[in-house]
Amino acid sequence: MKSMIWKGDNNFTLDEVDIPKVVQGTCLVKIDTAGVCGTDIHITQGLFPSPKNVVLGHEFSGKVIKVHPSGNQNLLNKNISAHTVGGCGKCENCRKWTAGHCENNERRAGAFSQYILVNEDAISIIPKGLSLENASLAEPASCSLSCVEMLKPPMPKSTAVVIGNGLLGLFTIFFLKKLGIDKIISSEINPERRSLAKDFGSDISINPLDSNLHEIVKKETNGYGADVVAEAVGNPKLLESCFDLIRPRGQMLLVGVNPKGSHLPFDLFDMHYNEISVFGAFGAGDSFDRALNELINMPLEKIISQRFTLENLPLAIEKSAKAEGIKFVIGPND
Repeated sequence: MKSMIWKGDNNFTLDEVDIPKVVQGTCLVKIDTAGVCGTDIHITQGLFPSPKNVVLGHEFSGKVIKVHPSGNQNLLNKNISAHTVGGCGKCENCRKWTAGHCENNERRAGAFSQYILVNEDAISIIPKGLSLENASLAEPASCSLSCVEMLKPPMPKSTAVVIGNGLLGLFTIFFLKKLGIDKIISSEINPERRSLAKDFGSDISINPLDSNLHEIVKKETNGYGADVVAEAVGNPKLLESCFDLIRPRGQMLLVGVNPKGSHLPFDLFDMHYNEISVFGAFGAGDSFDRALNELINMPLEKIISQRFTLENLPLAIEKSAKAEGIKFVIGPND
């Protein structure tokens, strides 16, 4: 099979490698669509740690083409998406953290290939009416849902602010509205993303270069501040400004993943005095299947900006890094 092997920076080689052999507890999946994630970009930029000479890619959909003899044969020929880890349900991390941090089951990524081996317990069947291409969005959707599910239930007439309306921000807007947030204010420079934010549930969508977000939040909350502020970019400098938008006993949600070594950039006394709660969730947590089944309720028509062949992965990563579209995907078997 063909795989794109990461060599460092934005350098890849298209190699011919063996199709992985199915072992107990796994299935072989033929990849239909693999999404380019911000994590993939950050790895190529040296912002996230990763060994070289590996196959990146962890957002994908495809068809199960082989099941281990001891496995669930009903999965054969099913269209699926899958978490990178199938939790054992027994270890300390599965019981007290999430299945995504299972201590016993191996993490299986490498979707920038024609085939991938996945844990049977990590598989979710794609619901009727959802395309294989759009089903590849399940992983980023589950990351946003996992974050939103960390929040305490909202009070009546709550207001949320979502900074950054890329894919994670859009999904966060959708799930905050579904949670019961009455009013959502979104902040985004890109006009295409601002328009999409309204489609996903934003009530007020502003360009922070043209409007004063702090003044708008103050006006819309009678001077108290927002109940929830979600930062969906992963920029420590933005976090500092987020803190000033939150009301006392409000909640800050870290949706965007900040580079390793980042620190909370605000006064901890103020955080203590104002009783601010800060939440973040790493990856999909236990939300993958629920997120996949919510995709069919979302306006996804304009989300995937362009589809690339496998050998054009570096170009897709380059365009993603420049924020030229919403989502770029790879078709390894196109």
